[in-house]
Amino acid sequence: MTSVGDRHGAGGDAVVVLSFYGREDTERCVESLVRGSPEAQILVIDNGSFDGVLESVQQRWPSVTTLQTGTNLGFSGGMNRGIEWALAAGFETITVLNNDTVVPPGAIAALGKVARTGVAASPEVRYADGTERVWFGGGVIDEDTSLARHLSEAEIRETNEGTRASTRPSEVLAGCCVTASAETWRSVGLFDERYFLNFEDSDWSIRATHLGVPLVVVTDVIIYHRVSASFTGAHAHLGLFYYTRNGLLFGSMRHRWDVATRLRFLRRHVVPVLGRDVRRHEWVQASRHSLVILSAISAHAARHYGRAPGWLEKRASVWARS
Repeated sequence: MTSVGDRHGAGGDAVVVLSFYGREDTERCVESLVRGSPEAQILVIDNGSFDGVLESVQQRWPSVTTLQTGTNLGFSGGMNRGIEWALAAGFETITVLNNDTVVPPGAIAALGKVARTGVAASPEVRYADGTERVWFGGGVIDEDTSLARHLSEAEIRETNEGTRASTRPSEVLAGCCVTASAETWRSVGLFDERYFLNFEDSDWSIRATHLGVPLVVVTDVIIYHRVSASFTGAHAHLGLFYYTRNGLLFGSMRHRWDVATRLRFLRRHVVPVLGRDVRRHEWVQASRHSLVILSAISAHAARHYGRAPGWLEKRASVWARS
C-alpha cells in the first residue's frame, strides 16, 4: 500500500472514504466533506481500481490524505486499512463513509460529538434522488431468518411517536456511515474480512452490542446516498453472491440457526431473484443467477470466505458485456 500526506490526529475526527471504480462519486463525496466538515481529516482509499481518483483528489484537495491498497480488499478490508491508519495517527473519532454519499455541513462534527459519549452512531440516510425517502433509519435482526434488515419507514414513524429524542436506538448500524470513538474501534475490533462485502457492518454491530456499546441513529443528522451505485455491471451478479454467502455466514453466527431458519432466509431473500427472472421469461439471466446462488451456498458450506472465486469474477465480467 502507498499513502500520501499522512497527518497526526491530535484528538480530531477522521473520515475514511473507500473508492472502487467510483471516481465521480468519490469526488462528489469529498467535495461535500471538504466544504462542510473542514475540521475533519479525510482519508480517501482506492481499493486497487487505479482509475485516477487519488491523483484527482490530491490535485483538487491537497489537505486530503490518500492511500492505495494495490488490490481489491473488499469493503471490509479496504475500510480496515483506513481505520488502522486513523488509529495509528491518533484521531479521537473515526467515521467510515460510503463514497456514493453526500454529507451536509456539520454532519461529521455532530456524529463525532455523539460518538465521544461512548456510543456508535449512524446518521439517518436518505436516497439521493430528491424524494427524501429514508434508506436507513435503524435496523433490527429478523428472528425468523436471522437476517439484519433496515426498519421500514412505517416502523420508523411508529418508533418516533411520542418522542423528540435526537437519537434512536438500533440493533444494527449501516456501514454506509458509522462513527465511533477510537476507543470503541479498538474494543470492538475491525470489520471481519471474511465478509469482504455485505453484512460486515451487521456483524460489527452485534459484536459492539455484546460488549455493551450502545448503537444509535442520530436522527437530526441526515446524509444522502446513491443506493447500490457499487452494484452495476459485473458487480450486480457478484453482489448476489456476497449477499447469499454472507447472509448464511452472518446467520450461522447467531444462536438460532437451524435448517428451517436457513431455508426461510433463502426462500424470502434469495430465491425471489429467480422468481422474477422466470416471470419475465429471462431464462439466460435465470441460469446465471442460479449458478451464482449455488456458488454462494457451496462457498459457505466449504467455509470459503473473502473475495469471490476468480472464475466467478471472470464470468460476471463476461455477462456484463453480453
